[in-house]
Amino acid sequence: MHCRPRYMLSGGAMRSRGSRNGSEAAQTAAERREDCIRENAFLASASPGKSGFAAMYARRKGEHGAAILESFLCMILIGVMLFGILQLFQLVVADMVTEYAAFRGARSASVGFRNDLALREALVKAAPASGAMVTPSYGNDSGYGWNEVEMEKSLLRGYMQGERTVQYANWNTIHYDVDGNGQSTLKFSLEFDNFPLNIPLHDLITGRDSITISSQTELTNHSSAFLEK
Repeated sequence: MHCRPRYMLSGGAMRSRGSRNGSEAAQTAAERREDCIRENAFLASASPGKSGFAAMYARRKGEHGAAILESFLCMILIGVMLFGILQLFQLVVADMVTEYAAFRGARSASVGFRNDLALREALVKAAPASGAMVTPSYGNDSGYGWNEVEMEKSLLRGYMQGERTVQYANWNTIHYDVDGNGQSTLKFSLEFDNFPLNIPLHDLITGRDSITISSQTELTNHSSAFLEK
């Protein structure tokens, strides 16, 4: 059995540093045996013929699969958290846009615009949360080119003036109501029914494919000051 001595050998005999009495020599022998047992126990866990870093690598080789599994589980958890934050951000933006659209619709109705014109104003202001434009289609064959932002601005201006028809994907889910025409207070409500959830893993986070987003604005009715009697 291989044993690493605590002190160097000289002339075939163990020579300790300085003079030692019997108890110290016995203690030193016990320490040598303890070191021998500790070293051989470490080498026994490795494959025959391996020592040092090779022995340590052989002992940890079976742990590689556990590290990969732990990393995979952590990646799934981080992905769910990331997509959840993105979906929450999308819903917050849609709620803010809906509130602003309801305010614009209420303002238009409160100064005397017809209900259909007030709704048109609200729809235009709700366009950022209304998904993709489906009518008209755009592209090289449409005459609008590929600049989607400028194309939509032009189409929405024509829509407000009644010169063209525009339709967004989520406009068919919008419900509105104007309450209080001819009264001192006017209420305008706007609702996205079945607003789609498009972020990946949304079904794991919310358990549904859509959600209802609604807003209501109440303003003083000033239509009598702008309309002729």
